[in-house]
Amino acid sequence: MTPPEHTDDVHELLLAQTDRATTGALTDPAVVAAVVAVERLVVATGSTDAHVLRDALLGRPVPGSDEAQVAELLAEGRSHVAAGLIRRATGQAVDAGVVNPASGGYEITTDATLLRAAVRAAQGSINAMPYYGARYGARGSRFATTDSAWLLSLAGLSAERAIQQVEWLSRVLAARGMPTWLLEIHLDALVSEVQSVAGEHAVGSLPVGAAALAGTRRQHVDDDLMRSADLWADAALGDALPVPHTGALLAAAIADERAGVTRDDSSLVDWLTDPERVSASTAAAVRAVRQRILDEAR
Repeated sequence: MTPPEHTDDVHELLLAQTDRATTGALTDPAVVAAVVAVERLVVATGSTDAHVLRDALLGRPVPGSDEAQVAELLAEGRSHVAAGLIRRATGQAVDAGVVNPASGGYEITTDATLLRAAVRAAQGSINAMPYYGARYGARGSRFATTDSAWLLSLAGLSAERAIQQVEWLSRVLAARGMPTWLLEIHLDALVSEVQSVAGEHAVGSLPVGAAALAGTRRQHVDDDLMRSADLWADAALGDALPVPHTGALLAAAIADERAGVTRDDSSLVDWLTDPERVSASTAAAVRAVRQRILDEAR
């Protein structure tokens, strides 16, 4: 909840970002929070029009958008901007905790243009892969944003150092049920977003990191097997498919195990076959698809 003494300041900071004209390095935590909050509304409303964004901030209906989602994002954005104002008053620096209090406060890009690109790439990946929302909910969306902003802070590193950092993140995420393939395709989306607004030079070593992840995966599960796995799962499960791309997720988790990224694929498989979520017949079909992938994997 926004403290009453900050309500007007929060409102003005958010409204000030609806033109999305702020550029350069940001040092004010409250402004960072406002930039992220407004960009999340850009994705939710599907519009970059300042008038549309102002309507969303003022609680007016925006045609074509999910009103409940917009309201949730707005409430969260207000809370983060209010926390940013407290950070400003106490002289605290900008870190991931500004827009994701559960993050632990790691480094993120502070460039306004790149920060917006990070938000768009994060939400684009969330929307393209319903597994994120089904398993991790709003918490997953927040971490996607700050992880994207952290990844952009690696762009200036050497290729070797960037690969080390990307591989470290892949291990952390894979252990939590997010196969490395998801980070691989997210990095591709992030690179594309950054190139579109800041040019080729701004992506730095990030494409090398994505290529390293893909190269490791393909040693065990190539792109053809990823596509086949999806077809097998769709055919075997039909309307009982736990989430879209169940087959590819299973194949990606197997690749991680074979590559030594994880000890096994239980974090994903246990979730896909959870008896509280799926029937026994669905769980058996998922395991049968998994075995078929195992038989084909290198």
